[in-house]
Amino acid sequence: MKHLSLPLAAALLFALCGSVAAASLQFTLREFAIESGVNRWVFVAVPGLFAAMFALIVYQGADKHVQNIGQSLSRGLLVALLTWFGFSALATAVWFPIEDFFNWLSTVLLLTGFVGGGPMLLAALVAGAIVGWLIVRRGRAWVLKT
Repeated sequence: MKHLSLPLAAALLFALCGSVAAASLQFTLREFAIESGVNRWVFVAVPGLFAAMFALIVYQGADKHVQNIGQSLSRGLLVALLTWFGFSALATAVWFPIEDFFNWLSTVLLLTGFVGGGPMLLAALVAGAIVGWLIVRRGRAWVLKT
């Protein structure tokens, strides 16, 4: 059986948790998708994909630097913040003309934080805790390379 590297395992966990959190907001996101003329599943898939991409970056070398679950949770919060900013930037680019991008970005950041902040934060904390547990227990974890 092949083993996953830590960044890849983190990316898969963050993608799963981010997609579940976005799917829990699917009815709210559907209205935003209809207003912007974008398929509603794009709004569900994109947060999970952004979380996976940022987890790949943030968890590079984490197996050497993370000593406990709390340190992994702080990396998970960083992934959540980057995902929130990335999704907000994408939503701003979709909803508003590109010349007004920076004028509307702060408003969209507040709106997306208010609407999806809770579930996405919970998803990032759960994924960060699981990855932290895998790092701490990597000697017994079958998923990670030692």
